[in-house]
Amino acid sequence: MLEKMRQSLTSCPIIAIIRGVTPGEIDMVANTLLDAGVRAIEIPLNSPVEPLKSLERLAAIMDDFEELTVCGAGTVITAEQVDSVKNAGGELIVSPNCDPEIIKKTLSENLISVPGCLTPTEVFSALKAGAQVLKMFPVADFPVQYLESLSAVIPKSILTLAVGGVTENNMEEFWRAGARGFGLAPNIYAPGDNATQIAYKAKIMVDAARRASSIS
Repeated sequence: MLEKMRQSLTSCPIIAIIRGVTPGEIDMVANTLLDAGVRAIEIPLNSPVEPLKSLERLAAIMDDFEELTVCGAGTVITAEQVDSVKNAGGELIVSPNCDPEIIKKTLSENLISVPGCLTPTEVFSALKAGAQVLKMFPVADFPVQYLESLSAVIPKSILTLAVGGVTENNMEEFWRAGARGFGLAPNIYAPGDNATQIAYKAKIMVDAARRASSIS
């Protein structure tokens, strides 16, 4: 499962966070993002309208896609939510915080755990619980040197994602600092966006992310 995520992010190092999407919009939103090159999509569970129903449809869309993709849910903070996401077809369990119990529950269900971390204590608590993907959040509230310093002590086998305040203008900085993927929300999708708006924003972000990932 983790290798599937790595391959998806190698194709395009973006996780599109589509907070606020509705079941009636999910086909349009998902297909527009996939057409733009995005291969990983997350629906936060604090979306106001039936997020699990949207996730179930998203999982079906991505299963039918001809290339490797991965999807799941964000703002997962309870064990019960982990079960709900799995039942809806999600593979990613993304949390805003580092909760070792959620990490262990996620891994026991053979899903991908992406806990939110921002301090050395949180990072190593997550790693001790078995996490192999870290969501550095909210990363842009600190100087980029902060991520660089943390990256120096994070094992190279760990996939580190920069989330929160990431834009097309700072992706290269975060990549150089150790990020190997980017979580994007309103600058790739905002509630009410139409297909033209999503495609426009996604092209900017996908192009910028691919430029960043080309840095050796």
